[in-house]
Amino acid sequence: MTKLFAVALGGALGSMGRYLTALLVERYSRSNFPFETLVANLLGCLIIGLLWGYFERIPLSNEFRLFIFTGILGGFTTFSTFSRESVQLFKSGETMVAVWYILLSNGFGIALTAAGFLVASQILRPY
Repeated sequence: MTKLFAVALGGALGSMGRYLTALLVERYSRSNFPFETLVANLLGCLIIGLLWGYFERIPLSNEFRLFIFTGILGGFTTFSTFSRESVQLFKSGETMVAVWYILLSNGFGIALTAAGFLVASQILRPY
């Protein structure tokens, strides 16, 4: 039950963070390109890489890992919204926008996760 609560609490916090991120990005973007989801997902990829690299050498409880990775970051990032937005762009005839969205999301997402992991494991040192 503790693990379920950790995921639920983290998910709520992550979802609120994603919503606030979307509101912030919306203020600066007036485009049909889904920058709100792209920014949340790429930021989540960078953060998960940084935390993964940092926490790899620190003994953490399974509940805390679930809270952070599955809960907060799982709630902050969103594959289902990315998928729906991609299909919607294709449906509305925005084929090149959809292709760029898919390439940017996946390419930069993987690159940012790897970069975050490398930075955290090579530069950041746990106390």
